[in-house]
Amino acid sequence: MANVYVFFEYSILGASLLGVLISLIYCGVTGISPIPSSSPSRACILENLPENLTGNVCELGAGWGTLAFPMATALPELEIIAFELSPVPWLFMLLRDKLTRRKNLTIHRRNFFKDKFNDVSLVVCYLHSECLDKLRPKMESELEPGTLVLSNTFEIPGWIPETIHRLEDSFCPQVYVYRVPPKTV
Repeated sequence: MANVYVFFEYSILGASLLGVLISLIYCGVTGISPIPSSSPSRACILENLPENLTGNVCELGAGWGTLAFPMATALPELEIIAFELSPVPWLFMLLRDKLTRRKNLTIHRRNFFKDKFNDVSLVVCYLHSECLDKLRPKMESELEPGTLVLSNTFEIPGWIPETIHRLEDSFCPQVYVYRVPPKTV
């Protein structure tokens, strides 16, 4: 009987270490670790969800789902599409989704740079500035001018925010509110 407990303990330890190792590898791939949004930034983003949205809502770099699930609850009539590349947080989101069964939440483990932003009326992201700089041309070409973009903590280089919400939070000190600029000819 003691051997079963030892095997169980080593199995949990091994699975945990494997999860940490995979997360570290994907930190190198994505350039950032999957850090959940803080409570103040999450509350600010949820407060800034417009009531008159039509179309899909995309969360880019959804991490552990700390925004995707509350957005699915707050916007039950809209499709929430969560993208996460790192396998450990993605698996966590899938398990959470199996337990809570949000019909309007779709979770993808793939690179959002390879997807088209079809019928998207809101983009929410918690991505570092380098990634946002790379993402900006894609948003400008694929999203309609005026589409709302909420960026947790990091500003989008080259865009002027409509509003900056300063938070009493050293972890996520601000939320930037943007509109996709008009297309230039």
